[in-house]
Amino acid sequence: MTKSRVQIERLASALAASGGLKLWSVIVTVLGDLSVHKTKEISGLALTRIVERIGLQPQAMRVALHRLKRDGWIDSRREGRVVFYRLSDVGLGRTLDVRDRVYGSSPDLPEGTVLAILPTNESRALADLPDQVHALPIAARVAFVGADANDLPDDWLVLPFSNASIPGWVRSELEVAACEDEFSQFRLVLGDLDPADKDDPFDLFVLRTLVLHGWRRLVLRADPLAEVVLGSQSQAEQCRLEVRRLLGGLEYPSDLALA
Repeated sequence: MTKSRVQIERLASALAASGGLKLWSVIVTVLGDLSVHKTKEISGLALTRIVERIGLQPQAMRVALHRLKRDGWIDSRREGRVVFYRLSDVGLGRTLDVRDRVYGSSPDLPEGTVLAILPTNESRALADLPDQVHALPIAARVAFVGADANDLPDDWLVLPFSNASIPGWVRSELEVAACEDEFSQFRLVLGDLDPADKDDPFDLFVLRTLVLHGWRRLVLRADPLAEVVLGSQSQAEQCRLEVRRLLGGLEYPSDLALA
């Protein structure tokens, strides 16, 4: 068994133990990565190989693909006996919406981020904010808000914020919202990976898929405002650096046979 095969098994087991590997979500990761690298589609045969290599059940492919088509994520075409799958326009749009979050650097702290104390129940008050304003509740009627104080309601008590002034209880709330424990555990798993350049390109692609999938499902669940408030020493940022290191060694292969 190749070095990459061993690492695939270990990483797949770790991801399954930390929340399960949902087949439909793995397919979205694969198709999203292909789309980002300008490869529009993949055959059902190649998808099945990936699923088998990861250790998931190929028999569940039909259900997963049906769900993704029903929800508008993917399209398909047939060429002889082979079916090819790609992201739909809707699925591609959703993927591009989060591309920077998945592949990019740590988000910037929104200019004018403040700590706000609200006069009424925070869920109702925050729901009235414009869609582009990100808010993170940390206690009843208290929230971090990524907006200029002048753009917030006059009856809110708005306080300036700096990373150095965060008390312990607030940091604990931020760490939960930023999924710090999960990032820390995933980072430990990634630290044991060392891709072998001479391994089968398909195995390396599967390993890339697992690294990206574990990162994607975590970073899209974590609150980006909580991450940037915690600063550059956050577990999310340290994990991001480890993911970028690995993906740099698992570059998308231009000659990968996906048919």
